[in-house]
Amino acid sequence: MKFIKLSLNSYPVKFYNKTYKITNILKLNGIGLKNSEEEEIKNYLIKFDLNCMTYLIDSQDIIYLEFYKKKDCQSLFNFFNNNERNGNTLNKYDITAEYANIRYEINNNVSNKYTKNYSSILKCNESISIYRNVIDKKISDEIIQNYKSSQWLKYTKNNEINICHYFCRTIPNKIYKSYCIKNLTSFFSSEFLKKIKSVFNGREPNQVSVLNCHTKKSIEYVIESSFIFENEIAFLVLENDLPISFFDIRNNSKMNLLISSNTLLRINGNSRYELIFGIPKKKSIHLEDTVIDRKNSYLIIFRFIKDDLENILTEKKKIEKNKNEKQEKTCVSVDINNFSSENLEKKYVLDVYNQIAQHFDHTRYRTWKNVENLINEEKEGNMIIDIGCGSGKHLGVSSKYFFWGLDFSLYLLKIAQKKKNTDLFLANCVNIPLRSNLADLCISIAVIHHIGTHEKRKKAIDEMVRCTKIGGRILIYVWAYEQQDNIVGNRQFDSQDIFVPWYLQQQYTTKESEEGEYNSHPFKKDLLKLQRYYHVFKKEEIYELCRSVNGVNVEEIYFDCNNWGVILRKIF
Repeated sequence: MKFIKLSLNSYPVKFYNKTYKITNILKLNGIGLKNSEEEEIKNYLIKFDLNCMTYLIDSQDIIYLEFYKKKDCQSLFNFFNNNERNGNTLNKYDITAEYANIRYEINNNVSNKYTKNYSSILKCNESISIYRNVIDKKISDEIIQNYKSSQWLKYTKNNEINICHYFCRTIPNKIYKSYCIKNLTSFFSSEFLKKIKSVFNGREPNQVSVLNCHTKKSIEYVIESSFIFENEIAFLVLENDLPISFFDIRNNSKMNLLISSNTLLRINGNSRYELIFGIPKKKSIHLEDTVIDRKNSYLIIFRFIKDDLENILTEKKKIEKNKNEKQEKTCVSVDINNFSSENLEKKYVLDVYNQIAQHFDHTRYRTWKNVENLINEEKEGNMIIDIGCGSGKHLGVSSKYFFWGLDFSLYLLKIAQKKKNTDLFLANCVNIPLRSNLADLCISIAVIHHIGTHEKRKKAIDEMVRCTKIGGRILIYVWAYEQQDNIVGNRQFDSQDIFVPWYLQQQYTTKESEEGEYNSHPFKKDLLKLQRYYHVFKKEEIYELCRSVNGVNVEEIYFDCNNWGVILRKIF
């Protein structure tokens, strides 16, 4: 617990407002410096063993507490507001608690013109420094290339890569040791790091975010927590000039700067929190009296996390590591030379999915977000075929389209038939019983990795392409060999051909009763372990497999929750 003395007009308490939502900020009424000594208050609060920032307000019986975790804030709120105070020594004061959040208003009448003249911001604020041409084009290009080659490591949809720690710009802010590239030297060259350390007087940032700032994405204003970070932040722009707005929450004023590429802007002291930054979603901007087209840029943000937060982060990492170690033991390497592909696919794919159909549907009912987004890009009335539709979760994403579903599991198709009013086919994906040039979009989600040989995997993609119209698209998802830490269901593989267990709850077995309905028991029995065959794909492997198919271009390959997604376009 840290204690800071402030006036009511100081940052950040000046911007705290009451809210009825659960937040990470708590206002305590009935205790403070007006009627108690500072040491007495500290001794009282220390008994709660809190991990928070404590703001003592001059001449007021008010205290603000800023927590890292909402649940800790909620526990103390419940203690002061719900506790029956029968002799509880921790309740010696008549204290009530209320949630608070930071609220500020942006003056919409401020000019939207940008300037490259930094003198105005430097004169107004001595805590801001500008460093021009910090790096040369060679180093800049190297960083951008590293970003592009590491795109599948992005853990958010914000075109952002985090290094050393993952920083989530929500309220409250969150940081994790996971979800990121582990150290700076894995991403940046030693030459670049040497230059950055010289800017920070020999110190090395321990949280770095690399953002692709394209014209279709804005970055909203967010106040970053002084409980998490030290009083220093810096911004380095790469490739093209970048418009950044700095909003001064103290004075309700805004400065719009067009920061040149390879320029670093550094902010320290109180201004680090009082100036919050945002990037507009604009294809063109007003630069002085001229309108100019904006180009895509890259932004590197350097932050310093406080040392005393390491215990929180290390504890979380240990928990996650233990989970991962348990998962590692569940995958068994398979020597496929001991099986024929027909036997492997029947015994360890078809028979298993027939047996687990109800349980599978019960646990795999949500559509994949990026798959749904791609489907919704199609024109109204288009034909979409789902190869390996399973229990039908992607069928009928929208009533605007015509869907056909195909699967080789009768039991999964029976479930899909009950849920979706669409045409379904019992067939194998290597021999699709549909005419050529039929679909505007063909999707195959988590199917090809169950096929036992390279030749049959290619045959399956050939069949999808055949059924797709010229100009149409094919979307394929397969499980990735390159697994990302701390994603649900992640594994570490010793081989690309593996058995992965399914623990079947007996109430979901697919034995039919006389009435033709599936048995479903309301109680949980012992789990039945069944093995499913998978071939996990390396990025280059799935890319080359798709490239080897005639008549298509590979438009995009991307990483999505430990799967490789590939979009193909049929050209002839």
